Amino acid sequence: MNEITLRYGMNPHQGSAKLCSDQKSPVKILNGEASYINILDALNSFQLVMELKRSLGLPSATSFKHVSPAGAAVYHPLSPKLATSYFVDDLELSPLAIAYARARGADRMSSYGDCAAFSDTVDVTVANMLKREVSDMIVAPGYDDTALEILKKKKER
Repeated sequence: MNEITLRYGMNPHQGSAKLCSDQKSPVKILNGEASYINILDALNSFQLVMELKRSLGLPSATSFKHVSPAGAAVYHPLSPKLATSYFVDDLELSPLAIAYARARGADRMSSYGDCAAFSDTVDVTVANMLKREVSDMIVAPGYDDTALEILKKKKER
């Protein structure tokens, strides 16, 4: 039996629980504990970015909060002014990182403590951007080794 210990239920005032299944979990938690809403965000956000990738063939990312996207985007180059407005003008960015900058930039206030989801392997440029942000979860089909080391050192809020 596979199980994930949950920090709390749908809302913080609800008690903790365990999510159990006889199937392999699609989620691997590396740091901390997830809540039920975090698991829902992870599953729904990942479905969204994978559908965008399948449909458009472009790297995609989303910022999810409370089972709704605060922003979703696919790669398209950023102008210098847009990079400044998204607070990423000082970073080297891959196409996947640019997709997330666009997604989070759609509503930065609502994205605080988001579930950041990616259609492709998280690279160093994505990890360097994420280490500056407050995100409760990061979901992707994979992580390059250096990116994973950067993210493991990311501080909790």
